[in-house]
Amino acid sequence: MAAPPDLKVLCRRLTSTPIDDLPRLCPVLVSHVLRCGGPLSAPVDAKDKSSETPMLVHKLRTRITALLTGKSPAGRFTAVCLAKAAVDVGGWETLRASDPWLKGMLAVLQKPDPLASKELCIVTLTKIYMLLQGYQTLIREMATPTLPSYATACLQLIKTPAPGKPLKMPLSFVDTVACSLSKLVVLYPTTLRPSAAQIKAALRPYIAPTSSDEAVVPQSLRESSRQLYILLSYTAPKNGSSDEWAKALRSYILDSQATLDQIFRAVVESWESATGYRSQAVQDDAEPSGGGDSVDELPAWSGVQAGAERLVGLLEFLACYFNNPTKAPVMVPLGELIDLTARITLVTPPSGSEDSVATNPSISRDEKAELWSVLPDIHVAVLRLHQAVIRRLRENAVPLATDILDQMVRVSNASRAVPTMRETAYVLAKELLLLAGPTLPKLTVDSLTPLIQSSCRDILLATGHLQPTPQQPPQATTSTTKQSKPATTSTNADAYTTPLPSHPQTTLTTAETTAAQALLPHLLSHLPQTHLAPDLRSLLDRTAILAHSREALLASCLHPYRDSRGRYYPSIIPFLVRQFPRDQGVEVLRSNLLRVRGGENGGQEWEAGALEGLLREGGEEDEEEGEGAVDGEAKEKEKPTSVKPVASGWGVTDAMDVDAADNTPTAANDNPFATVVVTDRAKPDETPAAVPLKRKSEVAEAKPPPAKRVDTGTAPKVAVMPAPAADAESDDGSDSEGSVQIDMTLDDDEEEEEEDEEEDE
Repeated sequence: MAAPPDLKVLCRRLTSTPIDDLPRLCPVLVSHVLRCGGPLSAPVDAKDKSSETPMLVHKLRTRITALLTGKSPAGRFTAVCLAKAAVDVGGWETLRASDPWLKGMLAVLQKPDPLASKELCIVTLTKIYMLLQGYQTLIREMATPTLPSYATACLQLIKTPAPGKPLKMPLSFVDTVACSLSKLVVLYPTTLRPSAAQIKAALRPYIAPTSSDEAVVPQSLRESSRQLYILLSYTAPKNGSSDEWAKALRSYILDSQATLDQIFRAVVESWESATGYRSQAVQDDAEPSGGGDSVDELPAWSGVQAGAERLVGLLEFLACYFNNPTKAPVMVPLGELIDLTARITLVTPPSGSEDSVATNPSISRDEKAELWSVLPDIHVAVLRLHQAVIRRLRENAVPLATDILDQMVRVSNASRAVPTMRETAYVLAKELLLLAGPTLPKLTVDSLTPLIQSSCRDILLATGHLQPTPQQPPQATTSTTKQSKPATTSTNADAYTTPLPSHPQTTLTTAETTAAQALLPHLLSHLPQTHLAPDLRSLLDRTAILAHSREALLASCLHPYRDSRGRYYPSIIPFLVRQFPRDQGVEVLRSNLLRVRGGENGGQEWEAGALEGLLREGGEEDEEEGEGAVDGEAKEKEKPTSVKPVASGWGVTDAMDVDAADNTPTAANDNPFATVVVTDRAKPDETPAAVPLKRKSEVAEAKPPPAKRVDTGTAPKVAVMPAPAADAESDDGSDSEGSVQIDMTLDDDEEEEEEDEEEDE
């Protein structure tokens, strides 16, 4: 059997190309290796001497080993690249033969090779150790002897230098090492247990860095270091991982409280600990400071800004405890956690003057102003911590929903001008509504009013349906000198020029708009609608219509608004049908509304034709005539002059107008969708007329005057009934002025003619 051509070309190029030129050919060589997965993963058959494939595979592995143990850095780099590709596609056969590669790459980590070679070695070694996890024999022969040496080599490279000296490796390399150890500590906790203390000491400066540190720590390194620090609880002996996890979480909660003692010294707190924490004494004559140089402490910091950064880092670190898995069930100190967040959220920036907040007179105004500037960042970190708690605990977090919601409302109202605060509040509000929205009391729902208005405003601004608040042009200033000379005036010339278009005062981001649009449907579906004010529900409906939000429109139709007197407000299903005429979910909803309800008694039987005609008027113009369709010219000829034609557009009634003085809904009906509202586009200033859906029994009792006959064959006849008197009211109490009644019953004369024809036959 002939060997694959890629394998032949690969072996030929590795032997014929100079070693210094091999790194330039690495992309081509790696592509050849990736195409040789079959030969590399095939078992070696010693009796098969007719094929040259095993010989070429052995030659390739030998050449990679020779390059890896050679003296040329270029050759070692090429060998690591080829070894990584071979391990990815080679399967068990390549893993079994990769023991020389493991030892060679461990030696590369201790040599003065380029940074790229060391990073590639770490990636390749991590891949090999992860693939060995499924084979116990290979773990015992390869992973267990070499993994401690790998951890030691990595820690030597990322070890914290002495004060004033730079790091051996850049922070990006430290990030690579942290990600590698995070994956391996879960798979080999017992093997890495001796190195746990050294790993903590090496990563402690990157958990909650501040501006007081010498280096600027990137966000990716913070996240990877926190993840590894938390997963080191897997290395606890016996069954102590749960206790170590809870102990570490409590220790960082106490560190957060100690940090708050320093940066909140400028305010007089009204908070009282519910878990027995006692605030530490703070010196007013020195700057706020914390941390230390000991092994168990985080690096030192000084100043309100650095303290706020340390507190935000600690809160993000606490959130990581809920975002990472645990080895065994753990006991979460929720009481201490909520106690911490309650203390933070009770301190908010002053709404007006500083007199609205009780402050410490011994603290300078500069420090107070700096505290007000960092509070929004701290509050955002608190809300993100709540998000992590809810997503991890799920239904177990229901008892905390009310407290978390109160804290969210308090800080979001205080910092609503910050885009990040609004975005985080929208995401957290969605999580809370999904968790316990239908059970919220009226007082809690009322407290959400500013948040609901803010989300609707952001959506309308993003979609261009709301004009920002115009900025006032500068006023002309005049100054007159009190001298005997003629009076001279100084006028601002810019006040007489044409003002430029004003920009929105609220800065909108894509993430914030996405979060607000995701929250809108849940405000209609998971909030108790009876607790909402009529103008607030109208604002939600109007926002859903203008934003073309299918989910929000469906949620509004499926959860109609009913006031305290049991009266339903008009449904916005015409807008839904018009905007999404071909959507399957909308068609299902429309079909259910057109379905005949009730039994033979006709108590709940609705006329399907009437609603179908109204829905068709709200959508696009009909291009084809179906069964029961009426010719437009005949319909226009027999329409009385006192009845106005129904326009093809749907409008918003006063019940949907936020600024309307009277939001009295239309009369209630058994079906929440029984009243559909249409308006005439030609006269937008007129009040739209309601078109009630009549029951057949009500149509028979009304006994309208006979309508003109329309000769359309055997199809049912449709006649337009004249409008009733202005003071007439329908049986269900709704005003039927200007309504159009569509009669789908057959003409009596036509029935008699059909009977006579049957008798003649």
